[in-house]
Amino acid sequence: MRSQQEPGKLSRRGLLKAGGALVVMSAAVPVALRPSVAEAAAAGAPFPTPALTDLATWLTVHADGDITWRTGHVELGQGNRTALAQMVAEELDVSFDTVTLVMGDTDVTPDQGVTAASSTIARAGQQARLIAAEARATLLSLASDRLHVPVSRLRVDNGVVSSGRKRVSYGQLVHGKALTAVTPIVIDSQGTHVGATPKPYTEYKLVGRSVPRVDIADKVRQKTGFVHDIRVPGMLHARVVHPKGIGSTVVSVGSLPPGSNAQVVRLNNLVAVVAEQEWDAIKGAAALPVTWSDWNGLPTTEGWPAAMRAIPSKIMTQASKGDFDSAFAAASSTLQATYQTPFENHGMIGPSCGIADVRPDGSVTVWSSTQYPQGLRNGIATMLGISAEQVEVVWADGSGPYGRLSANYDDAASEAVFLSQQLGRPVRVQWSREDEHIWEPHGPGTLHDMSAGLDESGNVVAWKHDAFMAPNNDSTMLGPILAGVAMPAPRKPVGSWTGPDLYQFPNMLELAHQIPELGADTSPYPFGIRTTFLRSPGQYQITFAQEAFVDEIAAKAGQDPLRFRLRLLTDTRAIAVLKAAARRAGWEPRPSPRKEASTSGGTVTGQGIAFVVRDGTYAAAVVKAEVTPATGKILLTEVTVAQDQGQIINPRAIERQISSCVIQTASRVLHEEVTFDTSNITSADWSSYPLLRMDETPTISTVLVPNPGTPPTGVGEPAVNVIPSAISSAVFDATGVRLRTMPFTPEAVMAAMA
Repeated sequence: MRSQQEPGKLSRRGLLKAGGALVVMSAAVPVALRPSVAEAAAAGAPFPTPALTDLATWLTVHADGDITWRTGHVELGQGNRTALAQMVAEELDVSFDTVTLVMGDTDVTPDQGVTAASSTIARAGQQARLIAAEARATLLSLASDRLHVPVSRLRVDNGVVSSGRKRVSYGQLVHGKALTAVTPIVIDSQGTHVGATPKPYTEYKLVGRSVPRVDIADKVRQKTGFVHDIRVPGMLHARVVHPKGIGSTVVSVGSLPPGSNAQVVRLNNLVAVVAEQEWDAIKGAAALPVTWSDWNGLPTTEGWPAAMRAIPSKIMTQASKGDFDSAFAAASSTLQATYQTPFENHGMIGPSCGIADVRPDGSVTVWSSTQYPQGLRNGIATMLGISAEQVEVVWADGSGPYGRLSANYDDAASEAVFLSQQLGRPVRVQWSREDEHIWEPHGPGTLHDMSAGLDESGNVVAWKHDAFMAPNNDSTMLGPILAGVAMPAPRKPVGSWTGPDLYQFPNMLELAHQIPELGADTSPYPFGIRTTFLRSPGQYQITFAQEAFVDEIAAKAGQDPLRFRLRLLTDTRAIAVLKAAARRAGWEPRPSPRKEASTSGGTVTGQGIAFVVRDGTYAAAVVKAEVTPATGKILLTEVTVAQDQGQIINPRAIERQISSCVIQTASRVLHEEVTFDTSNITSADWSSYPLLRMDETPTISTVLVPNPGTPPTGVGEPAVNVIPSAISSAVFDATGVRLRTMPFTPEAVMAAMA
């Protein structure tokens, strides 16, 4: 596979003029009906929406045999470029290095939904497989006509079709002219398909191999152009002066110092300093006197749990079975506990950046590292009151958003849009680290009240989970809110309650309290502490509470945590991953905590286990940890993850994804917490919001449980969910102290042990 961009960026507008290319088209969109660029511009639609049913949207076979594949999904550092190219090359029977992926440009790529929830391979990959199979069938039909041989007698190897002595390459089939073929295909977000049948997995040659990721070499060599590196002719640089408090509004704006090479732009509460040079904008923003109104509508960091419980909420029943109240009252013994997870940052290493060019003719181009280019396109169109077909969003590499840039927004880009509209020139908005830490939409804090009743034999007869969760998918963009532009009311349902219930108890009740954002009721804006998706949203917090509480129940019953789980499960895939993780990790079967502390150099050691099902992927983890009682420091020594994600596309990529899940989640569990006072966020830098250090990174072992007959499911999130509870249980096994409130800082450990 080669680089993302085609030479000269072959756009939809030029696609049908491209000589020497096979363009496969659907009867649903006849060539004669496709509008020309001039017609589209005259109709106010310079960027017509690529049609999902038009195979020319997805695929071009060039005269030299190279393949261009276009996808609406993007690369977030998880290997999508590589895995999708493997799947396309496999179905087309071409060499991997002949496939070029173009990603996330709304002018040329199809809308396949947001790149999130570990959905790229499961959804976009399945679409790629079906469409590539359709293209292969079309090429074989053309070759049959060319060679005068029935399709049934043809075979393909590295893009060359042969029937023994007769041979013709894909490139030769399209030599010298553009050809079109009409094929019966329907494709939607669920992969509904009529047409050619993809290969059976038993014939795969490329899928299942550890192909090196194609984007790593350029990133290591500093050749990758990130969104922060983009420069547009005539572009201005802007720094936004964000409000003092979350709900503060502008009282007055002063002037820049004499001799400043910058200008001030104010649109309602959107205040920015703009200059030809970025450093002039930075200096101007720091020097600009802005007076903001006071606003103190938040509880403090210490007070938010009580404040969240006090907010009126709609209670939604997630699961109900039997009669919990009666069973709990009649139980031989009971257990109750509350688990708490903090507000968190996405922690993008490169803070938000976006470039916008709002032109006099009404067309708009935005460069962004958004996770959903088409969603951002629609959001910008709504902001400006124009058609989505007047807007193009061009995706560029960014830095690990993990939900920060999902849904339909990009805060920096939205601010750039209004500034560009005002100034009539392209504008680049770059946030500072302080901007990012304070103003990003955070992962929500959550509370979980757990209750269980046991009979005399230690069996669970009653189970209850009562969850208090802030919104997990707020779609509010900061630019229009500050600029005073009315937008549709953001969605603010309860945080995601995802995944099936892992264990079926005879009497169970699971409730979710639908809660608005903290401080939203006192802010002039439609938000308080903005919250949105953060890697495995909702399930991360829910699984922490549930799996740690299952360990508490096992301890109360005096049973081994692994054996206790296996007794509750009938799903063979679940049982297999638990056993695989335990076997690889060298699990010691026994109740927790240890009867005699295992000590070494002033530390005590323990083991913990956890299990989850996330969007069809099964994952189990065993954590081994050292705790230093004198300091409260937790050190993870070994983490073993077993995972069944169905069919494996790229084993090495999956192993790296599991490792990233372990490292990032260990950081969240041990260190990360957004702090705030009554006005705004106070954890504004890496000192006040620390991340896991390299010397704290554990040895990570992975077991990929084979399941080639099952369609592939996601790998970017499942292993996230099992780490918090496994760490909590390992600490309990080592010390006899149960940690229920994250992060598990040394201070928290010392307080619990005291």
